[in-house]
Amino acid sequence: MKVGLDGFALHPLKLDAFGLFEYCHRHGFDGVLLPGIRSLSAELETMHLAEIRARADELALYSNVSVASPNAVAAGRPEAEVATELSAQIQAAAHCGWHELHASLGAERDRYEAPVPWTEQMAASRRVLQTVAPVLRDHGSRINLENHGDTTTFELVRLAQEVGPQVVGICLDTANVLVFAENPVDAVRRAAPYVHMTHAKDAIVFFCDTGLQRQGRAVGQGCLDWESILPILGEHEPGLELSIEDHKWFFFAHIFRDDWMAQQQDLTRDELARTLRLAWQVERCRRDGSLPDPLEYEKTDYAEQMQERLLSGREYLRNLLQRLRLA
Repeated sequence: MKVGLDGFALHPLKLDAFGLFEYCHRHGFDGVLLPGIRSLSAELETMHLAEIRARADELALYSNVSVASPNAVAAGRPEAEVATELSAQIQAAAHCGWHELHASLGAERDRYEAPVPWTEQMAASRRVLQTVAPVLRDHGSRINLENHGDTTTFELVRLAQEVGPQVVGICLDTANVLVFAENPVDAVRRAAPYVHMTHAKDAIVFFCDTGLQRQGRAVGQGCLDWESILPILGEHEPGLELSIEDHKWFFFAHIFRDDWMAQQQDLTRDELARTLRLAWQVERCRRDGSLPDPLEYEKTDYAEQMQERLLSGREYLRNLLQRLRLA
């Protein structure tokens, strides 16, 4: 396994792809999952796509790119149009040697606030993915969908199975599972056979008025059980790239609200109980002072802590991978 960055972790620096590569090379990371790139035909072409790949290879860094969301409903465009654009992006990426591609179906607002039910958005996304599946197969490529606060690991596993795991996989955000009250170890075990990319992220989860509140922490400083998580992932993908994605902001799992829980039909009582145990463990640490208070911790701007958090996470993962013989 390798330890790199998702470029969004460096968002305060406002770097382009070349700047992200230089930062990672300078600070000893193994590569970059390039962030925020949803249109290879527009932004990346103006940045000379082949030159971007060549520079990553020159620095011996792994690199990955994102393609457009297959969720035509969220995009407000015809499915055929989205499929055509996505096909062009798949081909452009493959031409530069990028075959494991990142995408997401939307964001939290698309699931909970959009006028079109999430089940219909998922169905539309599945149809687009089925349309581009031949293009993916022809180029030996796969779209790895992220659990981006919009889609549960249960849903992503079903989608990969329905379209075909050779062309649809998962980019697992290890801490985003908490915004669905999924237990991280359970979620990793469920998703691991389909995981080919990651956002390696840590967090704590604690109680609030509507249920659970999640706060990002440096990898190794949250409540995720990395000693259990990494061997599960490594069993299915020994060369998996762990791209650290770090940031602040609070996120919520409104488990005390009936309308919210109605959208979590897959979540079992047992798994929810294991997530609540994590929240109780965090609460005990807050009480004994061994964990910085989340509200006070959030007051410090991420930019001030960014490099320290990222380097700490890098060392934590590398040391653990060595100890687990997964490096």
